[in-house]
Amino acid sequence: MIRCLLLLITLFTVSPARAQDAEPPAESRPFPHGVDIAPLDVVAVWQDGRVKSYDSFARSIMHSITGPREIDGQSPPLTYLDLMLRPQAYQGVPLYYVKKKPFRALLVDAALESSSPPDRDELEAFMKSGLASDRLLELPAVQQLFSRLRSDVLRFTKPVEAVESSMRLADPMVLRRLLVLMPPLSGKYSDPWMTLDEYQVSFARIDPNAASMDPMVQAWLAMVAAWQKEDTVAVNAAVAQLGQLLPAAGRSVLAEYPSEQRLHLESSYFKWKGFTWVWMVYLVSIIFLLMAIVYGWSGARWGGIAFFIAAFGLQTLALILRWYVSGRWPNTNMFEAVTTSTWFGGCFAVIMEVFLGRTRVKNLFFLSSATASMFALMAASFNPLQLSPHFSNRMPVLHDVWLYIHTNVIIFSYVLIFLASVSAGLYILYRLFRLCRGERGVQEHVGSGGVGSLIIRRRGGEAALLDSGTSFGAVLDGTTMILVELSFILLWAGLVMGAIWADHSWGRPWGWDPKEVFALNTFLIYAILIHVRMKSRDKGLWTAILAVIGCAVMLFNWIVINFTISGLHSYA
Repeated sequence: MIRCLLLLITLFTVSPARAQDAEPPAESRPFPHGVDIAPLDVVAVWQDGRVKSYDSFARSIMHSITGPREIDGQSPPLTYLDLMLRPQAYQGVPLYYVKKKPFRALLVDAALESSSPPDRDELEAFMKSGLASDRLLELPAVQQLFSRLRSDVLRFTKPVEAVESSMRLADPMVLRRLLVLMPPLSGKYSDPWMTLDEYQVSFARIDPNAASMDPMVQAWLAMVAAWQKEDTVAVNAAVAQLGQLLPAAGRSVLAEYPSEQRLHLESSYFKWKGFTWVWMVYLVSIIFLLMAIVYGWSGARWGGIAFFIAAFGLQTLALILRWYVSGRWPNTNMFEAVTTSTWFGGCFAVIMEVFLGRTRVKNLFFLSSATASMFALMAASFNPLQLSPHFSNRMPVLHDVWLYIHTNVIIFSYVLIFLASVSAGLYILYRLFRLCRGERGVQEHVGSGGVGSLIIRRRGGEAALLDSGTSFGAVLDGTTMILVELSFILLWAGLVMGAIWADHSWGRPWGWDPKEVFALNTFLIYAILIHVRMKSRDKGLWTAILAVIGCAVMLFNWIVINFTISGLHSYA
């Protein structure tokens, strides 16, 4: 079991690009593959009001240019420097990521109509990878297409602007201006940082001779000259020198310069892909837990628990790392809201299994939580453009204590809603299975609700979920009701807290913002569920159906509303 876990970690933390680097050796490959930029992991860069490690900064910039792709197997931080110092090497190279395939198809059609179209192999590669070259995007026919599509606000304005923005961002002078490495010489954190070019100019104004002799300036100029000459040995020597000089100079003038440990951890966090690969470990735990639930195998149960604890431990490590590096609780952007929500679900599952591990509901909370975490981390792993792991600043409205109250309560209720849909989905499948076997008219449920089925004793017996004679369908129904009841209470509390925060921040408790409306819709569906359960004869089936519908509305609110409809809650 431990070997399987180590194998999974190895497979999903070593990128295919790194695997390719093993053969042939990096030294035998064209420049810049032999360049080692690891010394820059402890160098801080100022970006948009926060200090990041160079690795984190470069990945966030290249993410806006190349999307989730790597260029020629190079790491994004290496590509950043190469694009900045050797822009001629990227002329005609597929570099700019175009996300939507329908948009790519329009670009291909326009390119084929031009007087000198690219060859079909290049266009087929573009359709597959989404990476377009400057030659393709600068074709007159493509530029005319951009002009026409820009007027289609709903479908194509954003994609066109994204491509044009990435082309502007890839300009070597822009990349050079963004590389703000030197803290203010005044020692005041609020004063602007400088690029090394600006540092050289400002130093030269004081003492031209001293500026040319400054070790940092010499190392920077040596790296630039060696890079343009494609001298790998000289570049590595200059990079190693900068990796020592820049942090030392930064700490000598700025007390708030981040520690080497923090910068190393931030760089490592992104090299480990934000731990989003942990979804594979959750998948293994789901397989074992399903076998334990269906067949009652004790070994499968403990195997599933072991993999769940391993995955949850890794997710907890990722959350703590993100909290430490960012200096705030991770619930500010969409990536953080989704991953923290499922971490809450994991905490809830562990607590419930500790207290209810000897009852009929054992394994079900672990299974539901593992499913939620698996889907969340899969979404972050396979869709990094929408769920970007890069650190971002809080919007001004989020600088409030209600961020920690309202947001955490809401995302906790959301993950419980998803957990309820898992047990509800199992109930529906179980009923369909029995129906296929010709067992009609079966109605399985716990009559006293969720928490009540753990407390209220039946006549002459145990509470429903403590009784070994309770049917499997009733156990699933009871599990769903426990989750429904808790999520209903938390969602109501979150809505009330959100109204208080809105009144405090925006001057009104309710404004019919799309996200407010669909959060209320989810609450209303759960209210309907509770009333339908009171009146319906087939309580278990209707509870399961409405729990799944409630989860669908919640996901619509979290996914579609966030990404397609702008509103006051578009940041999370």
